[in-house]
Amino acid sequence: MPTLHWRGKEAIIAHVARVPDASLLSDGSHGVADSGNLLVEGDNLIALKALLPDYRGRVKCVYVDPPYNTGSERWVYNDNVNAPAIQRWLAEVMGSASAELDRHDRWLCMMYPRLLLLRELLRDDGVIMISIDDSELHHLRAVMDEVFGESRYFTTLVWRSAGNFDNQARIKHCHEYVLVYAMDPARVAMPPVLDPAVGARSKLRRAAIRNTIVKNGPKNPVSEVLLPAGFPAAVNSARIAAREDRWPRYAQDAHIVHGVLAHEVRVASGWSSKSILQAFIANGFEAVTDSRGQATRFELTASGAIESVKERRHASHVLSVLGDLGSTQAQAAVLAAMGLHFSFPKPLALVEYLLSLFDERDAIVLDCFAGSGTTAHAVMAMNARDGGQRRWLLVEMDGAIARQVTAERLRLAMAGYRDARGAWVAGLGGGFQYCRAER
Repeated sequence: MPTLHWRGKEAIIAHVARVPDASLLSDGSHGVADSGNLLVEGDNLIALKALLPDYRGRVKCVYVDPPYNTGSERWVYNDNVNAPAIQRWLAEVMGSASAELDRHDRWLCMMYPRLLLLRELLRDDGVIMISIDDSELHHLRAVMDEVFGESRYFTTLVWRSAGNFDNQARIKHCHEYVLVYAMDPARVAMPPVLDPAVGARSKLRRAAIRNTIVKNGPKNPVSEVLLPAGFPAAVNSARIAAREDRWPRYAQDAHIVHGVLAHEVRVASGWSSKSILQAFIANGFEAVTDSRGQATRFELTASGAIESVKERRHASHVLSVLGDLGSTQAQAAVLAAMGLHFSFPKPLALVEYLLSLFDERDAIVLDCFAGSGTTAHAVMAMNARDGGQRRWLLVEMDGAIARQVTAERLRLAMAGYRDARGAWVAGLGGGFQYCRAER
């Protein structure tokens, strides 16, 4: 497998083995004291090491929004990997050689050991999602392949922001990426969500999926099926005349009486689901399970077609391009109405949607680049909506941001607050422990 090399990689690899044990020191609680939620202030490398004894192999979902390394130094989160804490850490690890690194070297030196620890924290069916843009996407994909393995790559989502792009750039960049790796891609279930753009009247929102199984082509050669008496129908009564001019062919007239076939009849066609149809017949017309685990039954229609009817446990329709999920500008305005100021926070709707793709109601969710705390806010909103017991673990390196923005936002989200129009936003409940990571 190809690997990525950068200046400082050897020193970082050697350092990973020497990362000292660390502990979490409680600095108070807010709301429900035994909620199991943690907000940790401190270097996320040290904090992740401190979390290992209690959370190794227990985290279902990691979502992180690290510095994008765009070269900008205007963000609250310094995006040129020049934050003093990172500079001090690199100097500690590499000595004077750290001054020779360019910004891509520094970014990779920062990300690599943190990814190694995140891998240890994930469950064997866990998922990690990382927001990124074009500045480091190519490097991130290569280093993720190295840390997690190429076979664990799951997908790359493209988020199209709903923000204002009225600027003078030759090309208006309105998208970012979410790189997704799964510890075991085969165990990732069908996501229980619909794309936000799916309309209220879409067939995707119906309780059942109906499709004809009559399908003729090279891969579906014509064969006969015997429909026994009692085969269910979609109508109460009908007569289907014997025919040879359209599919399926009927050897004799078929009569539907009181919603079922009155007598057996032979029909011929190409079929898309013949084996499942025969299993349904052998099962006494009780629903059978298809290859996706969906309960499936079959019905004869008034036109003579046979339809599969798949009962939805939940709708699932996820597109690789995500839209209608807010913008950083709009989310910054929401925070401002709460009396908080943070540049370019990820929209709450976006993070909720991402977490819902791989959701369990008792999952542990981790974000070690917490920023304003959107990930924890999203988890609390999901719990309030469905009564779940999800827990969150946040790590924020900047102490001022952790105390004045992240913690305050979460306290307000738990207790309730007034929005920009003065309307009351109900509290989500819950609680968290505030801790500091120390060696």
